[in-house]
Amino acid sequence: MVQNRIRRAALAAAAAVAVSIAMVGCAPASDAEQGEVEIRFSWWGTDSRHELTNEALDLFEEKNPGITVVRDFGGFDGYIDKLLTQAAGNNSPDVFQLYEEVLREFASRGQLYDLNEATSQGLSLDGWDQGLLDTSTIDGSLSALQFGLTTQAFIFNTELFDEAGVSIPTEGWSWDDLAAAAKKVSDGTDSGTFGVTDLSTGYQVFEVWANQNGEAYLTDDGLGFSAETLEDFWTYWADLRDSGAATPGSLTSEYPTPFDAIIASKAASGFIFANQMAAVQSSIEAEIAVDRMPGESPTAGSYLRTAMNIAIGAKTEHPEEAAMLVDFLLNDPEAYEILGIDRGVPANPAVGDAASASVDDVTAKGLTVIDSVRADGAAPPVPPQPGAGNVNALFAEIAQEVQFDRMSIEDAVASFIERAEQELS
Repeated sequence: MVQNRIRRAALAAAAAVAVSIAMVGCAPASDAEQGEVEIRFSWWGTDSRHELTNEALDLFEEKNPGITVVRDFGGFDGYIDKLLTQAAGNNSPDVFQLYEEVLREFASRGQLYDLNEATSQGLSLDGWDQGLLDTSTIDGSLSALQFGLTTQAFIFNTELFDEAGVSIPTEGWSWDDLAAAAKKVSDGTDSGTFGVTDLSTGYQVFEVWANQNGEAYLTDDGLGFSAETLEDFWTYWADLRDSGAATPGSLTSEYPTPFDAIIASKAASGFIFANQMAAVQSSIEAEIAVDRMPGESPTAGSYLRTAMNIAIGAKTEHPEEAAMLVDFLLNDPEAYEILGIDRGVPANPAVGDAASASVDDVTAKGLTVIDSVRADGAAPPVPPQPGAGNVNALFAEIAQEVQFDRMSIEDAVASFIERAEQELS
């Protein structure tokens, strides 16, 4: 790093000398060529994601002397609130991760730079699927780009299933199959171990359920499902809790993600995004199996979804350097040799081989599910209306009231729909 600083200082000095003797009529130098430029990049993730991202950013700095990337990262909790607070104080990062459900909200607040403009400042869209670009185009502005694609999946602790003498479900399995298998695992393993993590608080799981029933979770007009569909979903999980097949509320609330209880061997199965396979497997000794979500036949509910987006802040003072960073993170094969598929399959197919070249057998399992959904999954939804982030949080909040028997399912459904519609109005 000392050598890098010396090299940057020398190049900055050389650029300054070049500017002083430049002929009239020469093209103006970029900010980076005139001296050191700092741009801030914010993201969320696990420790392993932070390590990979920092390694990739080190490479970007080496390839772009004169640009320093200030790294701002942490866990997901509070991430969006932090971005909104920073934007209100005119202190947004130059480049940052977002997720699809809040894209319109940020766009409506004027916080996103039009990436169509960035194509003249160092960002290439060569080879990108126009359908993906259309998905992120809001009111004519290319508000963000896909920073990885993934899909919904289900994982199983094979050791606990074997201990209970239960076969891992195979492709084409149903929600009823899950209930039966989870009950057998709960009954056939040590007390305190459950067949499945209670997923009633997960809007991502309900989204699949709604799609499988010919409806949707959120649309560009608001809520896309009936009260009956949500009532059926929450009743399904209540029945699993009552039977002892799913983790009780007191246990579920101890673990922040749907797979933490699996890592702790408190649950034998649960929801995951397919690109997270390696991170989960590295945290548990037992072998993890993965498959598509239950209930995918006859109507698929899983879809090839944007794992996360990457955007440029509307008020960045360094749009060219920000565009260069986005281009590097999305289009550079060397970057993807480092990043792999931690954030999902690259949206740019030109770097797909680089991202998957060194995947291990565990990661390959997740890619198999992604490929399956790519072949016959549901259509991806459009970015929902502003307020979707609050609706997602509300979904978990009200579902937890049901988990702890503080609210009936009927009342919870009515409350969620009423309050969600207010958020989206």
